[in-house]
Amino acid sequence: MMEIAELNDGFFESIGYDATARQLHVRFANGDYIIYSEVTQMDYVGLMSSKHMKSFFEDKIIPRFPTRKVNE
Repeated sequence: MMEIAELNDGFFESIGYDATARQLHVRFANGDYIIYSEVTQMDYVGLMSSKHMKSFFEDKIIPRFPTRKVNE
């Protein structure tokens, strides 16, 4: 089951995490929807608890995990 947080902060629209599949689902404010694979629970918790989520995401998530863009 995926946990989803609605953010609407101007950069992220929502972030979801599927612990079983180890996937981070990110919907951006610009409409892009990207799935990051092999993301650990610790990385997800770090992102969601960060005071500067965008910086954490750009520094610790984007460079480390494979991605797949979803075309809806």
